[in-house]
Amino acid sequence: LALLKRQVATREIKPGKSVQKWKVFRDASEAREALGFESSSLAVLDALLSFYPENELRQEAQLVVF
Repeated sequence: LALLKRQVATREIKPGKSVQKWKVFRDASEAREALGFESSSLAVLDALLSFYPENELRQEAQLVVF
């Protein structure tokens, strides 16, 4: 039920909203235990963000890393 609630909440993100990718990483690192992240998950997130070409993550952007 919590997963569904989060999915609905992400659909309600206001258009044009963006966030700095490294701020997301820092926040996720600080809240690692509360979010249930393993250090290996943060390492993967770090790698993916490193290869993402832009500094901002936007809802309308293609958030695909090759």
